[in-house]
Amino acid sequence: MEWIIDFITQYGLIAMFLFIALEYACLPLPSEVVLPLSGAMAVSSGRPLVLVIIISVVAGLLGSMICYSIGYSGGNAVLDKIMNDYPKSRKGIESTRRFYRQYATISVGIGRVIPLFRTYISFMAGITKQNLSTFLLASSLGILVWNSILIALGYWLAERWTDVMGYYDQGKWFILGGAVVVIAFVVLKKLRQRKVGKL
Repeated sequence: MEWIIDFITQYGLIAMFLFIALEYACLPLPSEVVLPLSGAMAVSSGRPLVLVIIISVVAGLLGSMICYSIGYSGGNAVLDKIMNDYPKSRKGIESTRRFYRQYATISVGIGRVIPLFRTYISFMAGITKQNLSTFLLASSLGILVWNSILIALGYWLAERWTDVMGYYDQGKWFILGGAVVVIAFVVLKKLRQRKVGKL
């Protein structure tokens, strides 16, 4: 983590853009470090908070497109190989594909604020060949929410920006639980609408 902090401190917005793009491109980089530090740097450098957030969203979309493109061009081949090598996985993978195709938009939007799923959701969107415009719109909203929260916390805490990591550790499972509840509500609502339509 120290090398990330040193690199961003030395190269500023360029380093911030690079790390955010790489994280959204499915590389294991800690957004709970990069984003709050970016907010703290905005204070020290006198840059507007809004500018930093906008740059972070553009970087997030760029990284997401890289991950989406990988999934789009070769993701299905990887999953097919897994199913061929491990036949017992076929049912689960196919169920996941069907679910994602049906609830793709909300999955991408909400997935952007769920720890662990935030970045890899782009890969699944590419695999299922989700409409690009829909993917970008849902991603933009989700990325905007997530990045704004962490960057703003770093901005307001300034020199105490590392406190955000503690808040993140305490709150990530509440975020995950809330997202699961929202997705479950949407799924149940659609199932009820189907039943009513069949009557």
